Amino acid sequence: MSESPAPPHPPIVSFPLKVLTAAIGVLVLAMLVGVLLSGRWEVERSALVAAPPAAVFRWLDDPRRWDEWAPLGDVVTTFSGPERGAGATRSWNHPELGDGFFRIVSTVPDREVRYHVEVQEGSLVTDGTIELSPEGTGTRVTWRENGDFGRNPLMGYTARSMDRMQGPQMELTLKRLAEKAAANPK
Repeated sequence: MSESPAPPHPPIVSFPLKVLTAAIGVLVLAMLVGVLLSGRWEVERSALVAAPPAAVFRWLDDPRRWDEWAPLGDVVTTFSGPERGAGATRSWNHPELGDGFFRIVSTVPDREVRYHVEVQEGSLVTDGTIELSPEGTGTRVTWRENGDFGRNPLMGYTARSMDRMQGPQMELTLKRLAEKAAANPK
């Protein structure tokens, strides 16, 4: 009797190794997709304020007043430059928030304020515009912020969710601004 050769055995790969290989594959794919995603983001919110544009504007062109409606929390800040308008600057250095500054870039009285924010020595940059337009007896306040996280594969995902993350905070802040301006309309 001749023995027939045994059929070849498939290589034995353990289940944990298969799971690890699949996880690495998913991670690599997610990183590749992240590199392709844009790091640019923009968030916009709007609110109607029951006060004239001049009453709203005075809360916007002075960085010292921002803390009353857009507080940073328990953060010690310093101010430099003019008190209001282009060049007015607010700076901070906080263990959790990091170092940063907020600077008013330009203003059009009773119509618009543009600003620039840098955090962690410029690793996070935000540019913003707050536009005021008369609407009925009040003012339509339109607030836009935008930035660019660059080509960091993880930050592309963050950029895609900035509207969801930043938008509710902007809505709350606009509500505070509306309350302040309506309480002091002149």
